[in-house]
Amino acid sequence: MLNNKSMVTLLMASIALAPLAGCDSLPGDKKTQGAVIGGVGGAVAGGALAKNNRLLGALIGGALRAGGGYLIGSSLDKSDPSKNREDAVRAERRARDNPVSASEARTARTADINGDGYVTMDEVVAMGKAGLSDDEMITRLERTGQFFELTSDQERYLEDHGISRRVVNAMRDINQDVKNKAYDRYGNGTSNSSKRNDRISNDR
Repeated sequence: MLNNKSMVTLLMASIALAPLAGCDSLPGDKKTQGAVIGGVGGAVAGGALAKNNRLLGALIGGALRAGGGYLIGSSLDKSDPSKNREDAVRAERRARDNPVSASEARTARTADINGDGYVTMDEVVAMGKAGLSDDEMITRLERTGQFFELTSDQERYLEDHGISRRVVNAMRDINQDVKNKAYDRYGNGTSNSSKRNDRISNDR
């Protein structure tokens, strides 16, 4: 749950962005304007998530809203927000614009089907569509060497697209050592993994 300071920040950003919505003086068509406005709003949202110990939120930053929140896993060497943001944004866009297929998932060894150092929701959904068992999906997620962070909305999306609750729950705890190292290096110095997981669980 966002603290009061974060809520105020988000409210101020919403007020600031309100005059821009549908403004005829903005360049581009309505779709382009929406992406720009959404990206700015996403930057604020990404910052708020980062303050609440969500490293992937900080990593995506301004692309969070425009990218649709597809990125849910990252390897340690792809987790530095100051160096890897462009890579993360590309992974988000690829997942949105060119989701991987079930046939690609069948032949992949890990859940990082395209091998870009990130796991996105389309890759997890593709494993489900490929008919992989829960055990095989969890094994492939573990093989990525990545840590995972899912919001309650992302968890619901996966379940709505056929991923079992067992797999979703397992993702919270996969490769915790990698998550701890990522937070030590690129977060606020503490992982607080159990607190984050408890908070996500209580969101439902």
